[in-house]
Amino acid sequence: MRFDGKTAYITGGGSGIGRATAIAFAAEGASVAIVDIDFEGADGTRKAIEDAGGKCLIIEGSISSSAVVDNSIKDTIKKLGGLDFVFNNAGCEFVAPLLETTDSQWDEVIDTNLKGTFMVARQAAEHMVRTGFGVIINNASDAGLRGIRLNAAYSTSKAGIIHLTKSIALDYGAAGVRCNCICPGCIRTPLCERFNREVGARKGKPGEEVLDAFVKANIPMQRVGLPEEVASVVLFLCSDDARYVSGATIPIDGGLTAGM
Repeated sequence: MRFDGKTAYITGGGSGIGRATAIAFAAEGASVAIVDIDFEGADGTRKAIEDAGGKCLIIEGSISSSAVVDNSIKDTIKKLGGLDFVFNNAGCEFVAPLLETTDSQWDEVIDTNLKGTFMVARQAAEHMVRTGFGVIINNASDAGLRGIRLNAAYSTSKAGIIHLTKSIALDYGAAGVRCNCICPGCIRTPLCERFNREVGARKGKPGEEVLDAFVKANIPMQRVGLPEEVASVVLFLCSDDARYVSGATIPIDGGLTAGM
């Protein structure tokens, strides 16, 4: 197995892409730590991993809290014996254009998506630089690559993650730390469902109808992606097969951003 004796730390591991990635890491031999505000979801991931013979630590909390970030990284290292891979996946969305976005709503999205990713990466990189090895994968979404209507705060936060990724790769590559960014498009996750439901509510249509119309009009592969299809890319980027890949931004979107 590719990751025997390694430890992966995943934010937002209670559902969707985070859960699929946590289970995939464990199946490849890694011990897994999950941070999520949804304890029940995280516990469900833990049970799935442990039922398959893996090892999983769960920490309840939001990565917008510096205390949660600091303590969860320390607990991971202490209880699982190290920290080799980080998947910065947790995030929140807010469906609204600029004029309908309050200061507090803006802050919630930026503090979770961008500042939270920054704090996790900073805390993890400190350990990785010290040990001379580590891989950080940041989830920026296709919203980081293109503007999206009704998404002022979310798109801004995700665009920032792309440049944070490049900065980390530039500053710490010589210390043995790689950092890459994935940009999933329409993936079958709770966040995607919520987004389309809220967009649909503004148009007086069901969320599934809005999503179906978008897929047919914009995605060359004509389908929504699966969390497992994103997880496989994350694991590749953490593996030795990708040992010379750093600072990359990789769309996982069925061709969505190829021609927009």
